[in-house]
Amino acid sequence: MIREVRGRPLEDIIASDKQNNFQLLRLIAAVMVMENHSHLLLYDKTRDAYNSLYFHISHLGLPSFFFLSGLLVTQSLDHSSSWKHFLWKRILRIYPAACLSVLAAALIMGPVVTALPLKEYFLSPLLYRYLATCSLLHISFLLPGVFSHSVLGSPAVNASLWTVSMELKLYIGLLLTWQIPVVWRKRLWPPLIIAAIVCYTWKVQYIPVFYRPWFTFGVQFLSGTLCYHYKDKIIIPSYGMILIPLLILFSIWLHIWLYTAYLLIPALVICAGAFAVPWIKKITPKPDLSYGIYVFAFPVQQLVANYLHPAGPLQMLTLSLIAVCPLAILSWYAVEKKALRLKDRIPS
Repeated sequence: MIREVRGRPLEDIIASDKQNNFQLLRLIAAVMVMENHSHLLLYDKTRDAYNSLYFHISHLGLPSFFFLSGLLVTQSLDHSSSWKHFLWKRILRIYPAACLSVLAAALIMGPVVTALPLKEYFLSPLLYRYLATCSLLHISFLLPGVFSHSVLGSPAVNASLWTVSMELKLYIGLLLTWQIPVVWRKRLWPPLIIAAIVCYTWKVQYIPVFYRPWFTFGVQFLSGTLCYHYKDKIIIPSYGMILIPLLILFSIWLHIWLYTAYLLIPALVICAGAFAVPWIKKITPKPDLSYGIYVFAFPVQQLVANYLHPAGPLQMLTLSLIAVCPLAILSWYAVEKKALRLKDRIPS
């Protein structure tokens, strides 16, 4: 009874997918990223108004993704039989859908929409640089003659893949730090996270743009890792889904969200993950569509913007979702789900 009043430990929540709402949260985060792109990339009168906002709910999408990734990937590493097993599971999770997205864009969409003759398209070095993106070590954003005059103002074919590349590097970094004894890891993360937050919030103007995501999304990943290490100590109160949104609104009102987001986004994700699980599970789609939506969304939004000419961000988001969901379903059943069945078949 006392435990029920205090709340549930994070350890219980992450013990099984049946005990949390993380699958639905990832799906919501993927849609948030799409909504963010719908506002940022669609050049109409709403874009400037959106950019001037101090906070928008779609801003929660990517940080939530990275925090959840840090939490669950650290759990995956802890439960892996070896470093090879861990890397094999990560490869099976991120590469199949990402490579399918790259190949579909380069070999199906590209030849259809390119402004160049097909012979010139297939002989262009840009095509093969883009195909090399399948490695996820270096991301190329351009295809020859594709979206060169995009109404979005950007010729990028898939501007979302840089975050997948960043995730891969974070996995490798996590694996390397796993060689440090757990007692020292627990002591290492808090000062590292605090130092990164202080550096970013006080001296952001001196940090090159290329490195800034490591101080925001990278820190959220580290926060997820830290929460896993203290999973038995973190108690999720029953009133969390009332308190945390109120604290977020208070932070926005005081204009301190830039600082409090590092704490409140993880708190919100954890509390939402533990909230009304039996009921939420009933409305959660059976296939895990979040990753498929994420890696296919940007090319789809380029197509929608350039060929359907949506009247505004809401219409763009709606049309893009209608188009991307079948691709995500196909990706899940034809590629991702089959790949995940191989996770315990570790190659020698």
